[in-house]
Amino acid sequence: MANGKRMLRLAAAMIVLAGVLGFHMEASGMLGTAAEATARPDVIMIDTIAQLEELEQSAAVFMHDAHTKALKKQGMSCESCHKKDAKGNMALTFNRLQGEGQPAPTAGELKDIYHDGCISCHASTAEKGFKTGPKAGECRTCHQDDPEVTAGREPAGMDNTLHAMHWTSKAIPADVGEKTNCGSCHHAYDDAAEKLVYVKGEEETCRACHTESPKKPVTLKTEEAFHNQCVTCHQALIEKKAEKTGPVDCASCHSDKGLELRNVTESKALREMGGELPRLPRKQPDAVLMTVKVDKAPEKPTGMAPVAFDHKFHESQSDTCRACHHKSVQACSSCHTPLGVEKGGFVTIDQAMHDVKSDRSCVSCHAAQQEKPECAGCHALRPVSKTLTKADCKSCHNAPARDAGGMLLAAAPVEAREAVAASVIAARPQDRARVSVDDIPETVTIDAIADEYKASEMPHRKIVLKLYEGMKDSRLATAFHAVPEAMCAGCHHNAPATVKPPKCSSCHARPFTQADQGKPGLKAAYHGQCMTCHTEMKLEKPAATNCVACHEKKAN
Repeated sequence: MANGKRMLRLAAAMIVLAGVLGFHMEASGMLGTAAEATARPDVIMIDTIAQLEELEQSAAVFMHDAHTKALKKQGMSCESCHKKDAKGNMALTFNRLQGEGQPAPTAGELKDIYHDGCISCHASTAEKGFKTGPKAGECRTCHQDDPEVTAGREPAGMDNTLHAMHWTSKAIPADVGEKTNCGSCHHAYDDAAEKLVYVKGEEETCRACHTESPKKPVTLKTEEAFHNQCVTCHQALIEKKAEKTGPVDCASCHSDKGLELRNVTESKALREMGGELPRLPRKQPDAVLMTVKVDKAPEKPTGMAPVAFDHKFHESQSDTCRACHHKSVQACSSCHTPLGVEKGGFVTIDQAMHDVKSDRSCVSCHAAQQEKPECAGCHALRPVSKTLTKADCKSCHNAPARDAGGMLLAAAPVEAREAVAASVIAARPQDRARVSVDDIPETVTIDAIADEYKASEMPHRKIVLKLYEGMKDSRLATAFHAVPEAMCAGCHHNAPATVKPPKCSSCHARPFTQADQGKPGLKAAYHGQCMTCHTEMKLEKPAATNCVACHEKKAN
């Protein structure tokens, strides 16, 4: 009985909070009814007892936001289901305190907590004249072998905008002696003192410690850590009647509608910040010299030339630090070594930076940028996995191996490496390398295979200038189109970098041959190149299938 009652109280508390959320979302508006959706973000399968013994019944299906909405109507709070510890912090476990210093309940005690709590609350609710849930003896209403609704949650996460909304918030008190409030969320475990402590400047991501299989018994799992930290803080702010707080219901963070409304809130917050996020005050480097770390300097440089990485710029281009740092925000080389180690999943530093299939490598991120319409016209026909050359490597690997005094930077102090990286970055070109307009033919007549159609007059200069315009303000394009003729390779692939490349017919004179099965004939090459470009760039005019837009049909 206690079980069900406390679950209801928990739900009640959460909906009370939802009523005053910064997102202004009612659980009912986020979820609809159970009949309208079979997958709900608020569904919790109560199977706690399964950790102690085999279940006699199927796990109980509990719809959290639906309960909190119902309890809100009765004026009930989170404490209907959740107890508070001696410090006033709300526990997320139902009707009990659990964790360090608390006795672990037995399976029988858990069963009583849930059943006494739920069923007694249902009975009390019915007496008040409200719609209620199952009572004693109606076991299968909660314990369903084939649940009518299932859990369907969108991942919530915290991007840089939401993070900034927290660490700039005046509602969250600043750390003692500091202007920032980072210690309200970030902590480390002090083994000697056996307690959580805050270390300024060494803040880590939550996932660095809170994994699905924590290394220390006192460490919460990922989901537990997020909910324990976020929900309880939001609840505390609501109780203090703070002007702004965050959600405590499931749908606000884990439903499509909730995430849409969060995006609206973040956009408003970003405008209030002047349209640009303040930089995270963690003393992260502006520039990093990425090179193999060594304890003792070798006699001469080994391996590839170092990379001067503009860390500050990449921060501004990413939604979250996890775009690159998947767990810890420590240097990549602390986990990924030249040969690979267990700490880094045996992923070498080379693989971590260059794996096209990874969602966090440098190369894969750059390749994703090439999918934008203004880039895709050229790059769609040049898969990144097949086009990397030594020249491409030098686009990044171009920092010196030694400093001005001759010291090998691989073994130099961090400050020395960062200074060299900063100087290399400052010397990079700030605008695209481009061919003189006079050297770009205004039109190109394509008449080599004119038959049923007239020759095609291609507005060559107009096309080239349009492509140049698409690269404007792109530091990625500026870096990789280092020579003026680089863009010509978008159409003139496999040709020398020159303003007067060979004609298409010099390679595509004949249709497919046995010796060159991957090389199309001239007609297929023209149409494949032009039509693919139009499609990838999402050009409406001329349509890729409009033949007469490029070459008129000859009169009979």
